[in-house]
Amino acid sequence: MVFRATSVITGLAVLAFTAFPAAAYTRSSTYQKTALSGQEIYVFGGTTLNPDCSSAGKDDVRVVSGPSHGNVKLVHGKVHPSYAKSNERSKCNARMADGVKALYRSKPGFTGWDQVTFSVHTYEGNAFRFVANIKVE
Repeated sequence: MVFRATSVITGLAVLAFTAFPAAAYTRSSTYQKTALSGQEIYVFGGTTLNPDCSSAGKDDVRVVSGPSHGNVKLVHGKVHPSYAKSNERSKCNARMADGVKALYRSKPGFTGWDQVTFSVHTYEGNAFRFVANIKVE
């Protein structure tokens, strides 16, 4: 019985990585923001661009957990790209581009820590996870 359950679990894991290969390459980063209680702040912005700075296509951005003490609004609009200097697209950082931004607002009167986790799947097939720890004052 144990062998059979292990085989099924192993088979499902192999199937998951075959059917969804981007899941095997998920990268994660955590950052911290500070907000005033009840006031909206920008906590995330993302876009995928071609080397000529034109849009490569829409990214799929979702809130996968949190916040516990406020709300997050995902909005399509202009964002600042943030490519590394070593990336040929770093020249695109100088201008705004169409993308998705996340805006956080705590419940009025709340102070303390809140957290939001975002899942991002780019048009090019990359997968990322971003965790925003938010200190609300």
